[in-house]
Amino acid sequence: MISNETVTLEKVLSEFKKISNQYEEDKIKFNKTVELLEHENHLLKEQLEFFKKKLFGKSSEKTKGNPNQISLFDMEEITQEETSETDVEVETITYTRKKAQGKRQDILEQFTPELVHHKLLGEDCVCPECQHTLKEIGSCVKRKELVFIPAQLKRVDHIQHSYKCPHCSENGTNDKIIKAPVPKAPLNHSLGSSTIIAHTIYQKYQLKVPNYRQEADWNKMGLPITRKELTNWHIRVSEYYFKPLYNLLRETLLKQSYIHADETSYRVLENDTPLTYYWTFLSGKQEKAGITLYHHDKSRSGEVVKEVLGDYSGYIHCDMWGAYRQAKNTKLVGCWAHVRRKFFEANPKNSKTSLSAEGLNYCNRLFQLEQEWDCLPVEERYQKRQEEMKPIMDEFFDWCREHSVLPGSKLGKAIEYSLKYESTFRTILEDGNLVLSN
Repeated sequence: MISNETVTLEKVLSEFKKISNQYEEDKIKFNKTVELLEHENHLLKEQLEFFKKKLFGKSSEKTKGNPNQISLFDMEEITQEETSETDVEVETITYTRKKAQGKRQDILEQFTPELVHHKLLGEDCVCPECQHTLKEIGSCVKRKELVFIPAQLKRVDHIQHSYKCPHCSENGTNDKIIKAPVPKAPLNHSLGSSTIIAHTIYQKYQLKVPNYRQEADWNKMGLPITRKELTNWHIRVSEYYFKPLYNLLRETLLKQSYIHADETSYRVLENDTPLTYYWTFLSGKQEKAGITLYHHDKSRSGEVVKEVLGDYSGYIHCDMWGAYRQAKNTKLVGCWAHVRRKFFEANPKNSKTSLSAEGLNYCNRLFQLEQEWDCLPVEERYQKRQEEMKPIMDEFFDWCREHSVLPGSKLGKAIEYSLKYESTFRTILEDGNLVLSN
């Protein structure tokens, strides 16, 4: 028979095992909590460093170069330093030269002068000693000044002249009447001439002068137009003249093989109205006459890309915003400046030995090569990229795959971004006309 003591001991052991198992479970949970808190603490520290740099650090994304490596951009300074170190004999040369003109004089020289002569006339041209007439012996420029001429309105009457052929009239044929051509008014039955309308557009869209203030200015000058009329002018000339020009530019742009695209948010009214977006589409740098199109839209979706680009087939330099993938017949070219920026932001302390610094260095090497090849012919640049740029890209993406970092960290996001769109970032290797940065 099993004694009571044995039964009691088994119960104690059973309870101990339960407590031990519960302890192990709590320990695992505790370790996971610590790991999560450490992860969160790392992300918060990283964000703190990032915002400290944003607020108090330099906004430039330039990095300090290797002191032992010759810079591409300071060759003139390096040459001067080498010369100063190797020169032993010093030759002193003295000479005289005309004193350099100051900034004020340089500004004045841009303008065509109007000469104002100040002479002595009548009684003023009499000698105070002997009362004889003074004789002019010379003159000099005493002062140069700029004069502001306020805007003014003037009326221009266009007189059309008509002509008749006397020979046709004498021979009994119908009179041949020919009238001289007259430039057409931009808007019929309107006080808005081409110069006035152009000035109101410049005032509103370049100088940001609202129509109600323009209305007051024009009334002071004697032209009683209302802000409603100004708005109507802008709408009508946009429809009659600017829209056909825009469509022609768009048609020309979509015939080009390489374009760039980007979008940015913009709040039209400074209140709680929703954000809108300005989309920009422009020619590649190899085009002799570049085109830049601006498209304003409420949306940032791919429908805008399809609306503007239509059936465009070619290369589009862009960031990795998903809307650009709606252009089905195109090949996207990833912007390496965005890759570089992510590694730069992951390195707020500008460390030279961190993983983020390594990723940044890969990007810098690519941009350095691209700078060297900027003036090369297209085919030669293509070959150079295959021979020198492709191995660096291969090494960079292998490096990204080899390192496991916190997925939510800046560095983790930079590596994830690079690998997710690897094929798009490699597109630049396909054509020498493509560029590394959008």
